[in-house]
Amino acid sequence: MENRSQVAGILSIISGALGVLGMAWMLLAIRVMRVMLEVDPTVPSEFFRIMTVFYVGIGIFMAIIGILGIVGGVFAIKRKYWGLALVGAIASIFTFFPCGIAAVIMISMAKPEFNVPIPTSHG
Repeated sequence: MENRSQVAGILSIISGALGVLGMAWMLLAIRVMRVMLEVDPTVPSEFFRIMTVFYVGIGIFMAIIGILGIVGGVFAIKRKYWGLALVGAIASIFTFFPCGIAAVIMISMAKPEFNVPIPTSHG
C-alpha cells in the first residue's frame, strides 16, 4: 500500500478542522453563558469573566492545535517533511482522538514513502 501518507494526511486534516471548529464551539458556549447571566442576575459577573477567559483559552488552544494538524496533513499528502507530518498527526490526537491515533499509526508506517521521490511522467 503506497498511499498510507495520503490517508494519514486526510485524517490529520479532518481532525485539525474539527479542532478549528472547537474554537467556534467555545465562542458559542460563551454566548450561551452570557444569555444565562442576563436571565439569572444572581450569578456574579466575576464568574462570567472567569469562565470567558477559561473558554477562550481552550478555544485558542484547540485552534492552534487544529492548524498544526492541518499543516501536518498537507505535508503528509505531499510526502514532504515526515517529522512535521508526524507532529501534525500527534497534534490531531488532541482535537479528535480516533482520527488522530489512526493518523499517527499511518504516518509511522508511511515513513519510507517520504524518502521515495514521486515519479513524474516525461511526455
